[in-house]
Amino acid sequence: MTSDAPIRFLMVLAADDGDGSLNTELRIARIAPPYYAFKDLPAEVALATPLGGFPVMLEDLRNISVSKDDAARRFLDDRAARDDLADTFSLDQIELDDFDAAFCIGFSGSMWGDDNGGITHVIKSLLMARKPVALVPGRNLDLAPDGAGAGLLILGESDESTLLAAHALITVAAEQRQLRDCGVLGDME
Repeated sequence: MTSDAPIRFLMVLAADDGDGSLNTELRIARIAPPYYAFKDLPAEVALATPLGGFPVMLEDLRNISVSKDDAARRFLDDRAARDDLADTFSLDQIELDDFDAAFCIGFSGSMWGDDNGGITHVIKSLLMARKPVALVPGRNLDLAPDGAGAGLLILGESDESTLLAAHALITVAAEQRQLRDCGVLGDME
């Protein structure tokens, strides 16, 4: 990959909870904000689900209330975004070397146990290749003994991780402050 090529993000959508049941944590309102954050860079974004194709959660498209959610409204109005979601790649179609980073939404289960629909393998492979992965879990993520609670967990072990984590925290803290000042986020205390 050359330095003048756009950044390529893989967005992995865990469309079920690993046991075949519908993942209610995976909604357009959770997918749209990072999707457009990446697209607006501009960056390339590929959406993937364990089996590919039309994700089970797309019932959300018919029932979504977007009155307060600009990103979800934008997503629903964007034919290319809806097409991306309607025809996701399967995880076995993904060539991990083609991506700079990954963003996983809705993963449930153990990061260190069974391979939940191939998602665990993808996340571990990207991390082993020293590529950053953001993980926004579903209801039952077994990442650490106490999980991340309502916070944001950034993990890394390489020499560069401290600087990358610092930049991520600076960006997140500044954005949270701005959202609190605008009244979008409530008081965090």
